Amino acid sequence: MNNKTILITGAAGTIGSHLVDIMLDNGYTVTGIDNLSYGSMDNLKLAINHPKFTFIKHNVEDIYRSDIRFYHFDTIFHFASLKKVWNGSISSAEVMDTNFNMTKALIEKIGESKTKLVFASTSDIYGNSKTFKEDDDITMGPPTNDRYSYALSKWHSEQYILNYVKEQNINAAIVRIFGCASPRSNRYWSGGHIPYFVTLALNGEDINIHGDGLQTRSISHSADIAYGFKQLYDNFDKVNGTITNLGTDQQTTVKYVAEYIVNKIKSESKINFIPSKDVFGDYKEILVRFANTEKAERLLGYKRKYNTEQVIDDIIKGFSK
Repeated sequence: MNNKTILITGAAGTIGSHLVDIMLDNGYTVTGIDNLSYGSMDNLKLAINHPKFTFIKHNVEDIYRSDIRFYHFDTIFHFASLKKVWNGSISSAEVMDTNFNMTKALIEKIGESKTKLVFASTSDIYGNSKTFKEDDDITMGPPTNDRYSYALSKWHSEQYILNYVKEQNINAAIVRIFGCASPRSNRYWSGGHIPYFVTLALNGEDINIHGDGLQTRSISHSADIAYGFKQLYDNFDKVNGTITNLGTDQQTTVKYVAEYIVNKIKSESKINFIPSKDVFGDYKEILVRFANTEKAERLLGYKRKYNTEQVIDDIIKGFSK
């Protein structure tokens, strides 16, 4: 058995909760932090009574005020974040401030210890890339569109972390996550388009697609992504101070996903197509998205178990209950 101790922020979210279960199954002692703004305690029902699991309801950006001592932890997995702005539910300024302040608070705490940091970033940083390689140059659109706020908050944190790796000798690795979901996902927009579409289809509500729906996305099972984080933990020396992609290279159009869900559920939901400009203004729609996982496969032995249809089927089964 292993006596290493792990801290997971966003522990009640879809990836964080799967990683909690994986680490506990492998004999680790795990502390989970979440303010439950997106996550759910239902996601931790396998862990909550485990003798090696502790849950703390807390805002990560305020962690410097807590009595948590980071030298107790071998590694911190940082998943907590505010998601993309949608329908004015949260301000773009708050997204940028909160996400960076969480990173800064963790770095300041890590400075007191030798704790390793694994930072969950996003594939949104790649914008309209064609290769999605970790060393690609990054190009985003104009700052007049607040849709970039989430990606910029993650990119800002990446630079901050890598500066500290070089200048302060902290140990940290960055993971850019491509789309993922599971029955533990938030059922609304913050959970991604598949859980949201499944929720609408189960309720018989219209599914609105932005543009013609032919834009592609790559969707993994959150458990596959969590296993990728465990593999990264096991091979940390190979990726310390670098960026690694996790996801799948299987591409499916948004239109296909919506049609598959409606047909699978036998839903009465109608699929509507709305011009992207009417929704996002001058935001340039990402037309192609797939995970380039060559590095993860080579260094970590990373492989997915689920294809996209199996992810959707699992979510439909879980949400139907």
